[in-house]
Amino acid sequence: MHGTESISTVICHLRQKNIPCSQATFIGICRTIGCDWTDEELMALSAGFRGGIGCSYSEGSCGAFVAGVMALGMFLPEDNAKAVALSKELFEYFKHRYGTVICGNIVYKNGFSACTGCCLCIGEKVVELLDRERAWMQKKD
Repeated sequence: MHGTESISTVICHLRQKNIPCSQATFIGICRTIGCDWTDEELMALSAGFRGGIGCSYSEGSCGAFVAGVMALGMFLPEDNAKAVALSKELFEYFKHRYGTVICGNIVYKNGFSACTGCCLCIGEKVVELLDRERAWMQKKD
């Protein structure tokens, strides 16, 4: 069940509070989809993906992207194959939009101004994918 705030609103609010991309995206998705974990637990789980994994920037995957992949697995625990397939779809979508999934390349090309956009791109797409998957599962039953 979705919360009352949109994914965009939640992520923008977190980013305005200087919450890093991986954490803002993961918390935003979890709050929007519905999760009983605390913000502190979600922050801790997604902390290491900040700045392209451990602030590696030039070599690591975008933290927002990794947060989206984590959320897909978290919300589809009964179907690993589906989580993998949706992760591939997310990868292709994000790569088409930004030209890469590497944090440093996105920042180099667009500056840090692109970071909130990456969070919104991933958050909105993950919610869309999970909504689509749940609708398909309900029709199947």
